[in-house]
Amino acid sequence: MAPLRISFLIRSVYDLLPSNANLVRWGKKDDPTCPLCQGRQTTEHVLSSCKVALSQGRYTWRHNRVLQELASVISTAKGEIHPSSTSSTVFITEDGVKKWHGRSIPINTHRKGLLDGCDDWVVSADLPEWERHPDVIRKTALRPDIVIHSASTQQIIMLELTVPYESRMEEAQ
Repeated sequence: MAPLRISFLIRSVYDLLPSNANLVRWGKKDDPTCPLCQGRQTTEHVLSSCKVALSQGRYTWRHNRVLQELASVISTAKGEIHPSSTSSTVFITEDGVKKWHGRSIPINTHRKGLLDGCDDWVVSADLPEWERHPDVIRKTALRPDIVIHSASTQQIIMLELTVPYESRMEEAQ
């Protein structure tokens, strides 16, 4: 992850982003209000509480950007073998006696994933530029954010994404 993204992530978790409320606290500004709704502009307010931002679709935009990234990663990773190198202590049996040769050697193992076992997985996302959901799901008005389906195994995996502010998780459910 890029250093600026890590910095943003850390500052957002600890409420250290330059929101108007923080700028007032730091003596850089006199007015802590949100320019959109006139409420107190904190990080939480910006990320999930501003009614004007909600009505303008700003939270939907953020949700869709996260959804786009998840769908892209899943689509790229589907069907890949995920090698995992681990070290293990090896004992060799000679003449019925276990002997340790004093070293660990790397052993490649393969993690079994949910998408292992077939190569016809299709990833669809509830986004305009993505492949459409299967007919069985399109028939309803309620659509999950991501659908991963395989015709050969007759399996469907559905994912629903919620992007709330940490302290508002219960409200988002």
